[in-house]
Amino acid sequence: MTIGESLSIFGKSHYSLPVVADGTFLGILSKRSILSYYETQPDTLTLKELHQHNIGPCIDKEAIEFVDLKKSHFEDCLPIIVRYPFVPVVDGEEFVGIIKRSIIEQTLESCFGVGVKGIRILLGVHDSVGTLLGIAKIINKYNVNIISDIGFEADSNYLRRLLIKIEETPKLSKILHDLDKHGYRILEVE
Repeated sequence: MTIGESLSIFGKSHYSLPVVADGTFLGILSKRSILSYYETQPDTLTLKELHQHNIGPCIDKEAIEFVDLKKSHFEDCLPIIVRYPFVPVVDGEEFVGIIKRSIIEQTLESCFGVGVKGIRILLGVHDSVGTLLGIAKIINKYNVNIISDIGFEADSNYLRRLLIKIEETPKLSKILHDLDKHGYRILEVE
């Protein structure tokens, strides 16, 4: 494919696209990578001549990061999506599609319970076996539903933060008192 043909595919709405040959993901082609290639060419190269060049040198081969349907998990998308506009998806050796940034954002919103009424409680906890179970037992004692729970500092061997979102309840002060009494440090409540 020529640069001119690829630019016509980009149209007005795409800035990057996956490049696939015979079902194999080769990398990402972007308007930026085409511009970078153009900047390496002689000053005498016209735009019309550039359009006739093959896209091969413009493919970002560093962007060979992808997730595999059979081996990867959702969280494997996160380091890729912060560097690229989408996450390429393969099934074994075969390219099957992309995961757009908006899908990842929607999934994270769901994990955090965005849009669901509730009370956010940020706790400081010691990293020990049964911590989440202990917190859940306290909240369950007051017959309150946990909407979501997210742990931070997963690599810490000592202190971590847990963000718990619970349904709205008039028993909040009792829950907070009980959590504090059991050694869970309350960092923030919203």
